[in-house]
Amino acid sequence: MDYQQGENQEGIVLGQNMSQNNKKRLSDEQVRVLERNFCYEKKLESEHKHQLANQLGIPARQVAVWYQNKRARWRTQSLEVDCTTLQYRLDAALAEKKQLEKELLVLRGRLLLSI
Repeated sequence: MDYQQGENQEGIVLGQNMSQNNKKRLSDEQVRVLERNFCYEKKLESEHKHQLANQLGIPARQVAVWYQNKRARWRTQSLEVDCTTLQYRLDAALAEKKQLEKELLVLRGRLLLSI
């Protein structure tokens, strides 16, 4: 690996991996293809990963990493949606409980008046 020397604020020399600076970004079209495939297949088989890599002209490892990151984001979004849905259901249940408690008080009042 190629390393580049740098200094932090205290003047300490740091080694920096140059390959981290030379990351190749995916084009919009490559991302669209990956997104489209992700909709149908959340986890890639090795053969399909290599086919996608050849089709997109990128290393299979980059496809694998993209899928791994996408799955993590997808799970997080799914959990957020689930949490929001549960919060709405909780709010609705609490509102219904409050309404039922009011009805119960009215019915108890009527019962006491009829005795």
